[in-house]
Amino acid sequence: MIARMRSAFTRSNMRRPLMIGLLLPMMLSLTACQGQLIGLLNPKGVIAYEERKLFFDTLALMLIVVLPVIVMSFTFIYHYQVSHRIKDYKPNWSHSYFLESLWWGIPCVIVVVLAILSWKKTHELDPYQPIPGHPQPPLLIQVIALPWKWLFIYPEQHIATVNYVVIPVGQQVEYWLTTDNVAMSAFFIPQLGSQIYTMAGMRTRLHLVANQIGTYEGLNTQFNGDGFSDMHFTVQVVDPSVLQQWINNTKKSSNHLTEATYHELLKPSIGNKPQVFSGIPTDLFNRVIITYMHTIGDVHPRTNEVRNNHV
Repeated sequence: MIARMRSAFTRSNMRRPLMIGLLLPMMLSLTACQGQLIGLLNPKGVIAYEERKLFFDTLALMLIVVLPVIVMSFTFIYHYQVSHRIKDYKPNWSHSYFLESLWWGIPCVIVVVLAILSWKKTHELDPYQPIPGHPQPPLLIQVIALPWKWLFIYPEQHIATVNYVVIPVGQQVEYWLTTDNVAMSAFFIPQLGSQIYTMAGMRTRLHLVANQIGTYEGLNTQFNGDGFSDMHFTVQVVDPSVLQQWINNTKKSSNHLTEATYHELLKPSIGNKPQVFSGIPTDLFNRVIITYMHTIGDVHPRTNEVRNNHV
């Protein structure tokens, strides 16, 4: 008996440091994550903030069902194990209208609430619609997904950039997006919100507002070839006066976006460094869309224009 007790005591002493050793790294990892929240969990724009709120509201509603189920599962296992001598054992009991109404009624109500909430937010956060509460005219930026880089055109300012975009804090930005010489891409700035696809021969639209100055990452989240994982771009959110100064300096650049320069950008390349251009070809964005709208047959419209096309 003494040997048995000693063995049990030894096992319990060994379990305690083992549990501490397992839990401590987990707690430390969670502590580290707290300061490194990115994307949707650390919103810096109006749309991203609303999307995070919707995410946590939805999660809370689902936990109303999930948490009690988890607790009851372990409770039943413990309470009705063979070693317990319980008085409420009822082998002939099989039905309860009250319990049936609970475990069917509550999930049904939650599903209805989730459906209404999702339907409402889907319309409120429609990327094609201007964001309410921002009466100032939006800054228009035309975006062309290229292999494997992003071209940003400021049509009203007559400048363009590659893999780099500067936007004003607090002002609405309207993005027009399309694709040229690369398969469908997905434009996404996680901390500002709303992923949207870019497709050849089509113009998609996206409205975003950044509410904090800083530098954020944008990326392509659609697999579209060898270089898609390097299809990133930098988003610089600045004060409107700083934006205007940057526009004025860019206009003085000797680097022009000519037709020849654009055809060089059409060639597949990976890891392109940010570039700025003063001057842009006339109506370039719309001409790219028309190029694919008038395509007939299985011949790629850029076949005769770009060499080494592996798209």
